[in-house]
Amino acid sequence: MAISNIAVRGSTGLTLYQSESPYDPVSKFPSDVSSTCKFMLFSPNGKHFAWINNSKVVIVKTSDWKTIAEVDYPKAAQLAYSSKGTFLIVYEPFMTTPSNPKGSPNVHILKTADGQLVKSLEYRDYKLWTPQWSSDEKICARFLNGDVLFYENSNFDNIVHRIKGLKLNNYSISPGNQPLNILCFIPAKSGPSNGRLFQYPDFSTIVANKSFFQADRVEIFWNQKGTASLMLTSTDVDKTGASYYGKQGLHLITSKGDTSQVIVNKEGPLYNAAWSPSSNEFCVIYGFMPAKATLYNLKCDPIIEFGTGTFNAVYYNPFGNILLLAGFGNVQGNAELWDINGKKKIKKIEIPDTTFLQWSPNGKHFVTATTAPRLKVSNGYKIWHYSGALLHEKPWGKDELYQVVWQNYPQGTFKAPNIVHKAVEGIASSQPIASKQVYRPPHARNTDFKPTTLHEDSSLETKNQSKAYLKMKKKREAKRQAKQMQDAEDSNDDKQSAVQIIDESKDNEKQLRIKKIQSDLKSINRFKTLKSSGKELDNNQMARLQLENGLLAELKQLQL
Repeated sequence: MAISNIAVRGSTGLTLYQSESPYDPVSKFPSDVSSTCKFMLFSPNGKHFAWINNSKVVIVKTSDWKTIAEVDYPKAAQLAYSSKGTFLIVYEPFMTTPSNPKGSPNVHILKTADGQLVKSLEYRDYKLWTPQWSSDEKICARFLNGDVLFYENSNFDNIVHRIKGLKLNNYSISPGNQPLNILCFIPAKSGPSNGRLFQYPDFSTIVANKSFFQADRVEIFWNQKGTASLMLTSTDVDKTGASYYGKQGLHLITSKGDTSQVIVNKEGPLYNAAWSPSSNEFCVIYGFMPAKATLYNLKCDPIIEFGTGTFNAVYYNPFGNILLLAGFGNVQGNAELWDINGKKKIKKIEIPDTTFLQWSPNGKHFVTATTAPRLKVSNGYKIWHYSGALLHEKPWGKDELYQVVWQNYPQGTFKAPNIVHKAVEGIASSQPIASKQVYRPPHARNTDFKPTTLHEDSSLETKNQSKAYLKMKKKREAKRQAKQMQDAEDSNDDKQSAVQIIDESKDNEKQLRIKKIQSDLKSINRFKTLKSSGKELDNNQMARLQLENGLLAELKQLQL
């Protein structure tokens, strides 16, 4: 039986570990101890592994972990694979210089098997730089100036089809078997924007069309069969002034021509949506905290309500029989694991400070990690069993952890786990978790000590006072009460004025906080614009981007 491995990249370099006991480093892997490792990625079938080190892109075979190519790309920043892993795509930010004012091609398609260059393309805009392939890799598409260009049979010198004139903002080609569907997002300066579905290569016939009256951008989520897609739409600004973030919507479009809007029953952000591997249902997390999680069918009817919690992300295991709801980005993060077929919660666990989560290809285990630059302290990763048992943890000490990823495997390598509602034997985490118990002083531990309240302290103190002291205290108290009654009769108007001043002060504090959040969100939007233009952000700027959802939720509550 295959043992899944896990690759880890941090400030001390890149290493491959076994993800099962004894969790040792994989001895044959050529560990890279350089601090200049930028990015790493397994091919979809797991047969190859690539990473960026300083000015080189390194490719190894996972069968024996031998290096098959080292290719010079001094500005390499990101990597991507074609759908079957035949090609490795290297992205470099587009740049011009006085000596080269037109710039040079910055996206390079390599043969994974030997690292040989197949084609170099020019992408001035960072957005949609990754070419997209059909599942069989017979068709490749790329975005260029609002159009989509298509190539066939890996011939990148011959454009065979083109979607042109629609001024697209986003597009996505369907996974799964033929026929191939292309979903396009067409923004509008006035009137409704549109999500339009075509079947390749007939772009004169619209299979389905969904109009959105409030949509500046869209995220596209296909099911595995490629028969339906979710579109998460959002606006940059709410023109009504009700929300700084703007409005969101979730819509379904199918290859049969059906379209629907997903109706949620709680106000607030739409955090995340994920398809079941069965392709017949999807889960959505939405609403102000505590958020709600709901499972929908292809008719957009709710079929399971998972209740509320501090969730903002949803993950299916590869076989679709376990659902994980997670809350990221806070000290009190938690996760719930659900048996989908049995419609029963398996376990609720605490995952504090988690910034990354991913299921293992075996469907039984998942990894959580605390990574930089989101959090620069307490970095490390943990491996869990679906029953909620912690199996292994690896703290990163004072070093920074950047990336954790499971090795992929060909489909059919693992079988779906049988769900057992009993925790396997695990370990206790060495990481401190804030105690929920009342503090007990050292001298009172292991005793029947009961913490004393403030009022109890006062009564104990009173019992120890002398009679003369108590008599004088009683007189002073009576005099004070008489004076308060007189003041109350003379200053009712002043008290009302004071209440008004307090209310105004609270309102001023609220308005100041709103202005501060709006200023922070404007900065985040500026960073997003810089990133989309291809500029590399520093760690602080990347960390600021991760705060957006929390700021938006807080702003919405302040504006109620």
